[in-house]
Amino acid sequence: MRLSLVTKNLKPSATLAMNELISEKQRRGEQVYHMGFGQSPFPIHPSIREALCNHADERRYLPTQGIHALRNQVSEFYSKMFGLDYSSEQIIIGPGSKILLFDAMMCLEGSVFLPSPSWVSYDQEAHLLGKDIHYIETHPETSYLLTPEALESAIRQHSPTLGQQKILVLNYPCNPTGCSYSKTQLKELADTARNHNVQILSDEIYALLSFRDHEHHSIAEFYPEGTILTGGLSKDRSAGGFRVGVMLLPEQEQDLLKAILAVASNTWSCVAAPIQYASLEAYRPTPEITQYIADCTSIHELVTRSVHQKLITHGIRCPRPQGAFYLFPDWNSDRDVMQRGGITTSVELAGTILEKWNVASLPGMDFGMQSDDFCIRVATVDYDGEGALERFRADPKRAWRNPNEFVKEVAPRIIMACSQLGSFTDSIR
Repeated sequence: MRLSLVTKNLKPSATLAMNELISEKQRRGEQVYHMGFGQSPFPIHPSIREALCNHADERRYLPTQGIHALRNQVSEFYSKMFGLDYSSEQIIIGPGSKILLFDAMMCLEGSVFLPSPSWVSYDQEAHLLGKDIHYIETHPETSYLLTPEALESAIRQHSPTLGQQKILVLNYPCNPTGCSYSKTQLKELADTARNHNVQILSDEIYALLSFRDHEHHSIAEFYPEGTILTGGLSKDRSAGGFRVGVMLLPEQEQDLLKAILAVASNTWSCVAAPIQYASLEAYRPTPEITQYIADCTSIHELVTRSVHQKLITHGIRCPRPQGAFYLFPDWNSDRDVMQRGGITTSVELAGTILEKWNVASLPGMDFGMQSDDFCIRVATVDYDGEGALERFRADPKRAWRNPNEFVKEVAPRIIMACSQLGSFTDSIR
C-alpha cells in the first residue's frame, strides 16, 4: 500500500519510542536507568479509582464537548486553582491534551512558531497538518525561555504581515527543561503576541507541578482573547492512561468552538463514558485531592532539584528547574573532546550514554535543537511512587530538612543514574 506524502517523513513520538526501547532492553535482562520517559509514578488517588469503578457500566456515547457536569467542574477547578474565569460553554473535554492541541492547530490558520526546545509532538502535529514550522532559538543562559525580542524577530523574518495570523505554542513549566515564566515575562510575551496577530496555544499540563519558589500564572490572564489553554489529568493527578485533556477557549470564539467540535465529532467522537464520570472526582478540588497534588509535587521537587544539584556538582551545565520532572543538561563545553571521540550529535550523545553508561535519555534534537547541540532531556521519575508517597507523608518535615537523604531512600536508581552521568562526564574530560 502506498503511503500519503505527509506521513512518509513523520517520526513516531520520541518519548513513546524510547519507552518501548527501554522495555525491550529490560525484558532482555539488561540494566537500564530509565530517565527517558516522563510519566508520573504515583498511584491514582483512591477517590478517583473508586469513581471509575462505580461508573464502569456507563456505556453511552456522550456529548462530543464533554458532559456538562464535568465541564462545569473543570470551570470551578480552574477558578479555584488558578483564578481563571471560564464558563462550561468555553470548555472542551478530549482524549488527552495532545489531540486537543492538534485539533486546535488544524482549525487555526497560520504558520506555527515553536521555541527551541519544545515538546517533541508539536512540530510533528504541525507537519501532519502541512503547516509551515518556524523554530525560535532560545539559550541556556536564560533558561531556554522565549523572549519578546526573539519572538518579534522570528515574526519579522517569517511572517511580517500583520494580517497574517500566526500560532505560537508555549509549554510551561516546560518539557524538556523544567523552567517556567514569571508573571512579568508572560505579560511581555502577551503584549508582543497581541501586537503581531499571534494566537497562543498554551500547554499548561504541568501548571500544578510548579515548585514552592515559583508561582504559576497563565498567559491567558494577560491575553485572554488570543489564548487557547490546555491541561489534563496525566501529570499532577498521575492519570496519563486515562487520556483526559481539557481545552479552555476565549469567550468570543464561537466559530472556533464549532470547528473544533466538528473535527472531534468526526474523529474521536467523545471521551469514554466511565472516564468522564471518574474525572468529575478528579476535578473536584476537595482537600484530599489538593493535598494529593501538593504531596506529589513536593516529591517531584525534592527529587528533581536533587538531581539538578548532582549534575551541577559533576560540572554539567543545566538550568535550574521550577516545575515538572525534567532537566535539560548539556555538554557543549566538551564539544571538541566529544567530536574527537566520535560523538558529533545529540543523538550520538544519548546513544553513547545509553549503551555505555546504561542511562536512557532523549536527545535534544528531538526537541527542535540543532543536531550538534550536545544536550539531552532527562526525566526524574524512575522510582516507586507509592513508596515515596508513603514515606513523605509519614514525615514531610524530615524530607524537607534532609532532601538528599530522602531522595537516597526513595529513589536509589535516580541516584545511580546521576552517578553514571558524572562518570561519563569524567571519562571525556
